[in-house]
Amino acid sequence: MQMNQLLFHLCLLIITFFSVTYRENFFMIFKMSDTLLYQILLKEIPFSASLILILFCHEMGHYIPSRFYGFRATLPYFIPMPLGPVGTMGAVIKIKDPISDKLKLFDIGVGGPVVSLFLSMICWIMGIYQSELIEIEKFAKSGQYMLYFGDSLFTYWTAQWIHGPFDPSTSDILIHPLAKAGWVGLLITAINMLPFGQLDGGHVIYSLFGENYRKWIYYLFLGFLVLSLVDFTWLLWGFMIRYIIKIEHPYVPDYSKPLNPKRKYLGYFMLFSLVITFVPNPISIRSTEYQQTTLLADIFHWIGSIF
Repeated sequence: MQMNQLLFHLCLLIITFFSVTYRENFFMIFKMSDTLLYQILLKEIPFSASLILILFCHEMGHYIPSRFYGFRATLPYFIPMPLGPVGTMGAVIKIKDPISDKLKLFDIGVGGPVVSLFLSMICWIMGIYQSELIEIEKFAKSGQYMLYFGDSLFTYWTAQWIHGPFDPSTSDILIHPLAKAGWVGLLITAINMLPFGQLDGGHVIYSLFGENYRKWIYYLFLGFLVLSLVDFTWLLWGFMIRYIIKIEHPYVPDYSKPLNPKRKYLGYFMLFSLVITFVPNPISIRSTEYQQTTLLADIFHWIGSIF
């Protein structure tokens, strides 16, 4: 790899680290005092360092098996996003050679989400132990807007196990930056495990079920679009999947033998992990004056008002 290319990857990594650490304040960095910059860094580094590590290890989970099988692959391209509550759009690698069979496709596809799922769960559980249970009403009286990070089955069960039992309608967890990194890592892993096109989940489900999956994958896609009633963001994802990522996986030849049982069990487990880590409504806003609702809730409210 040329030195210029290596420096480009490194620069993207550094910019993404600062983008994740300072997020909404990213464009104000040069106007801040050294003391304030240092204070923000100390507060946010458990989040930014952990999230960067999760993203890096996820991509290495693709890169290492790609190189093991002799395919040319790039180092991770980190994508800074210095706006919003996360600060990055993740990272990607590019495999420069066509994957020759479904066994190699499975190993390359499943490696990333296996690693990021494991690391994200560790960060979430360690961070949630250090988080604080608060009453929503008292926090709202301060007049501040509170970003509400939605629950998956996994985050709900573990939060109730560690801090509960508590009522989510009256109490919430002010999550530690490490737990936030775990939450974002779980969300990114779940999105990658969506069973479409060139996403990791698309590689896995196509490797498991082969060409027959084309008969029913569009029904799964229609089911996915229903989630836009809960959060409009999923409609945007549906658009990207339909026209950019694609719904169907491109053809890859079969391996000489079917996937062995260990690979199949791992594939089924990772598809199951999507069920327990997927967040239908990832981020919403709460305050005393305003509480974000979903289109689905509005529809039920409208139906209830009629009857």
